[in-house]
Amino acid sequence: MMAEMIPSINNVTDYIRPFSLICWIFWKFHSLCMETGLEEPSREDIDTFRERIEVLFSWGASMHKTEGRIPGTGAVPPNPTADGQYALSFKDWKRVQSSTSLIAALWYGPASKTVTGLGFLMPLPGKAGFFRVVGPGIRLAEALDERLRSNDELYTRLLATLEPVTASANDATALWQLWAPDQILEAERDAFAAALFSKDEIGKRDTLIAKRSTTLALAMHHMRHCSAPADASEIRRGMALSIAQGGERYQLPEALITARNLWLTLQMRQLQRLSMECLLSWCEDRILTDQLRDTSTMAEYFQSGWNSIEQGFGEARNVAEMIAFLGREEGSINGFIDSVNEGRIVNPFELMATIQDRLSDDDPSFAHFAFSGLLLCAAFAGVAGQNTAFLRYGGPQRLSLESLRRRLLGLGTISVLEAFRYVLEAMIVSQHFATAVNRFDGQNQRLRLTIEETGLEVLVDQSWVPTVTQDRLPTLLSLAAQAGIIVSNEERSYALAEM
Repeated sequence: MMAEMIPSINNVTDYIRPFSLICWIFWKFHSLCMETGLEEPSREDIDTFRERIEVLFSWGASMHKTEGRIPGTGAVPPNPTADGQYALSFKDWKRVQSSTSLIAALWYGPASKTVTGLGFLMPLPGKAGFFRVVGPGIRLAEALDERLRSNDELYTRLLATLEPVTASANDATALWQLWAPDQILEAERDAFAAALFSKDEIGKRDTLIAKRSTTLALAMHHMRHCSAPADASEIRRGMALSIAQGGERYQLPEALITARNLWLTLQMRQLQRLSMECLLSWCEDRILTDQLRDTSTMAEYFQSGWNSIEQGFGEARNVAEMIAFLGREEGSINGFIDSVNEGRIVNPFELMATIQDRLSDDDPSFAHFAFSGLLLCAAFAGVAGQNTAFLRYGGPQRLSLESLRRRLLGLGTISVLEAFRYVLEAMIVSQHFATAVNRFDGQNQRLRLTIEETGLEVLVDQSWVPTVTQDRLPTLLSLAAQAGIIVSNEERSYALAEM
C-alpha cells in the first residue's frame, strides 16, 4: 500500500546527494574505462572502484553529524599504515555489500533504478553489478563531477583513477566538504525534482511518477491550508482527514479525492496492524506477568476492565452494535471523515497515540483501545468498500481490512468477552503462528509463543513493543524540500515555497 502511494523511495532515502553519488560512480567508471582502454571490465573492477568511493563517503559522514541516514557510518576503520593511510575496500572496513552499500536493496539501489525507482540507473543485461546511467541520472552525475573537480588534487589522486589507492582521515574530511548531502547544487536540484514530481501527472495513477506526484500534491494541498510550517505527523493527518491546522475542514479538488481516500485507507491499515501487534504483546505480557495461559482467562481479564462508554460505543453491548455505531454514516468516506472531525467517533490518529502511550506506560488497558481499533477498522471497511481495492490488500492470509470486517461481522451479537476471545485465538495467536511458520528460513526462530499441555507459553523474556510502521511520507517531504518543490526549516517542518 505504501508503494502504491509513494513508490520508488523508502524510509531511508533521506538525501538527494547519495543518488547523485551512485550515478557518478557508474558514470565515472565508464569514463575511466574509455580513457584507459579497458574494454571488458570485470565485476572486481567495478566493485573495487565503487567500494572505494562509498568508503570515502561514509567515512566522511561518520566524522560529521548528519540528520538523515547514510549506510556504512558504523564501520570501524582498519589499522592505518605508519604514515596514516587507510585501505578503502569493504573487506578492510568489514562492510557487507548486501546491507551497508548505497546500491543495496535496503538503501538507494531500488530507488535509483529505471523499473522500480526514479529512473537514474539501467541494469546491464548479463552483467551483474554494472549499470548504465540514464535520463536525469546523467545530469546528477555531471553536476556532482563539476563540484568534485573543484579540488583537482583530491579528484586526480583519489577519484579519477582505476588504480588502487589509499587515503587519510584528512582526505575523507576534505572530500566531505565537497559531497556532504546538505550542499545540493542547483543542477542536482532541478534534475531530481523533474524525476520526483510532475504537475502534469497529478490525479493519475498509471505510472510511478503519477502516484508520487499525486500524493505529494495532496500533502501540498494541506500545506496550502496551514498558517505555519507543519511537520510530517500533522501533514499525514491533514492529508487523511482534510482538516486544517485550526480545525477547519477544507475541500479537495476532484483530482485529489481518490488519493485522499487511499491515503486514509493506508492509515486505517496502520491502525489495524498496530492494534493486532499490540494484542499479541498484551497476550505475551499476561503470560509473563500474570501467568494467564489460556485465552478464556485472558478474555475474562480483558472484559473486567472494558467500558463501552469510555471506548466511545455509547450503550452498544455487542460487536454488531458497536460496528454499526461506528459506521452509521454507511456508504460514505466523507461521512466517516465528518464523524471523526466532529468528534462523533474516535479519531484513528488519536487512537493510535493512545495505544502507544498506554503501552509505553505498561498500562494493560492498551488492549481495550487496540480492540476498539479493530472495530473502527471494520467499520471503515464498510464505508470504503465500494471505493478501493486497498481494502483487499493482504487477502485472508494477512487479514486484509475487508477480511477483518467480514470476520468480525460474522460474530453477530455475541458479547465483548466472547468476541475478544475469538479475536485473540483466531486473529492474533493463530495469525502469529501462521506468519512465523511462513517466514521461517531454516535458521532464525520467529515464533514468540507455543501451545503446551498447560496452555500458552512464551519463548521470549519480554513482551514485544510494537510501533507504527513508517509510511515514507517523511522521506518524500525531505526529498521534495531538497529539490526545491517545497521548503523546510530546521525543525523539519514543511510549507509551500510561496508561503
